Amino acid sequence: MVAPERLNDDVTGPERYGHEARYLIAHGLTIPGDTVLDAACGTGYGATILAPHGSGVHYFGIDIKPVSAHTCPTHRFVNVDLQEQMTPIPFDVAVSFETIEHLPDYLPLIATLKSARRWIIASVPVVPTVGVNPFHRHDFVPGQLAELFVDDEWELFQTVQQPSEVSEIGVFRHR
Repeated sequence: MVAPERLNDDVTGPERYGHEARYLIAHGLTIPGDTVLDAACGTGYGATILAPHGSGVHYFGIDIKPVSAHTCPTHRFVNVDLQEQMTPIPFDVAVSFETIEHLPDYLPLIATLKSARRWIIASVPVVPTVGVNPFHRHDFVPGQLAELFVDDEWELFQTVQQPSEVSEIGVFRHR
């Protein structure tokens, strides 16, 4: 088990904007009736961005220790070890932000995300962080995230560089 880094409600302003930008990109790819899987949902703050109350989007947050004060009937939080492949329910959009670098074996998480029916949105830091951040197990460089997802079923739709976060966001579309 890897100890999580969590963004909590105490983080505001510019420090929070980069984190929320990822969720806003993913939200733009949802439609009413969708189910969104948020792998490594942390405190669950992404639920209100991905599936605002009344939007018709269902949110399923999974984490080793999900914590949420959100009380919305379309939001569900479940304790899951992301190093074990799982398909909790059918889902249309999968997100996982700043998670892959934490897992000693990230292949089960990649396989779970690839269970999405339409979109995967993921991000990783693209500067060396192993040895700097005690929670990180892998380093990535720009473009390497796509190598984890692109195959006969998934194509790279868009890449977004986040200089303020030293991260890369990959948006992948099911073919």
